[in-house]
Amino acid sequence: MNLFWKILGLELLLVFFYTANGVYSSIEAPSSPFLQFIGLVPLALGILIYLVVRKKWSHYFFDGLKNFQFVLISPLILVLLIILIGNKGLDVSSISNLVSMLIMQVLVVGLIEETFFRGFMLRMLMSIGVKKAVIISSLLFGITHALQLISGQSVEDTILQIVYAILVGFVLSLLIIHTQSIIITIAFHGLNNFLNFMGKQEGNTIFAYSIIVVLFMYTIYLWKRIDKIEIKQDCQSVF
Repeated sequence: MNLFWKILGLELLLVFFYTANGVYSSIEAPSSPFLQFIGLVPLALGILIYLVVRKKWSHYFFDGLKNFQFVLISPLILVLLIILIGNKGLDVSSISNLVSMLIMQVLVVGLIEETFFRGFMLRMLMSIGVKKAVIISSLLFGITHALQLISGQSVEDTILQIVYAILVGFVLSLLIIHTQSIIITIAFHGLNNFLNFMGKQEGNTIFAYSIIVVLFMYTIYLWKRIDKIEIKQDCQSVF
């Protein structure tokens, strides 16, 4: 029960900040990417302060790149390339917007969502089993994207985004389980968002479905490898 309330508290905290930021963006309609996500900066800073003060970097999978395996993460690069091609490249009409969007997506949005779902939640849920931790954290990650409905996104696009987010959640959680650093998942998450926001045009649906197929096959591959690896379970108190 204590675990349930901790997970719920994290989810509500995340929803609060994203809703507040969304309301601000809807009212003010800022053109600068920095201002579009300014409401999330306090949460990102709070995460960094917590990790520094409590010295929890390793506990939440910030292990550097000592176990980096290019072959293992290569499907992520393929996904990014599909997005780039589908969006006909990047909109380079404003270099300042390009740079600020990259910074906000990697160092703010990517940091927040990965630390919450692949750091805090995944670590807490590992106390009930690794596979359950991967499934629950990934489903929560996908369901959270239902908030896009509030911003006026269509039901069809939202459902597609939820499915996409769940699969991304599975892949990134499984990479953490396979001893890959959360730094890699933050980088992918940020770049994924950046390419989608700054593309020249919205990609055709066929590209979205292609990515889903890649992620689905990638998930199956990583899932089958779980029982073959030694998993370090450190189930200390989260807070």
